Amino acid sequence: MPEQYTEIQLDALREVANTGSGHAAGDLSEMLGHSFQISVPRAVVTDLPSAIDLLGGAESEVSAVGIRVGGDVEAMLVAMFTPAQAANLCMLLGIEADSDMGRSVLQEVGNVLACAYANVLAEMSGISWDVHPPTVLTDMLGSIVASLVAATTLDITNVLLIDSTLAVNDADAEMSVLFVPYDDGIDQLLLRLGVG
Repeated sequence: MPEQYTEIQLDALREVANTGSGHAAGDLSEMLGHSFQISVPRAVVTDLPSAIDLLGGAESEVSAVGIRVGGDVEAMLVAMFTPAQAANLCMLLGIEADSDMGRSVLQEVGNVLACAYANVLAEMSGISWDVHPPTVLTDMLGSIVASLVAATTLDITNVLLIDSTLAVNDADAEMSVLFVPYDDGIDQLLLRLGVG
């Protein structure tokens, strides 16, 4: 079971998510030449198995962009699209999801969103970390998470799941970002945010 957090602590994490979304929307609008707005309908702290269930289960096929961060807090940020979400986003941008251009755009969207959350987490908490190059994976969600977990010998207790709604040219697409800190990363983050 995940540790229980207060509403003030959860609000602080949601604020980080909303601020990161604002940064990502500006970066994506500038990079892709379309008007992006990003909202966060859900940001929850839970354990990893529960997060997988909330994302559709271990058997769900997803495309994911994983970014490892190291420094004061070791963590992974994973931006994920289901095939339907990927197709919808690419359709809004006027490209085919299965094309080289479509795959490239999805990688960039995931990369920009994950990096924006990483940067905002660092700015708001004073955490110092290094962002490593992204890894792009398409597989079942359970396999992707298992490969990310296998990359560390550290424990994973709680994760932050951020659902994002991307409004592109006044139409909506959806994706999710999973912040997976190792050891007691969520508690360290809350401490740095002044609500620990």
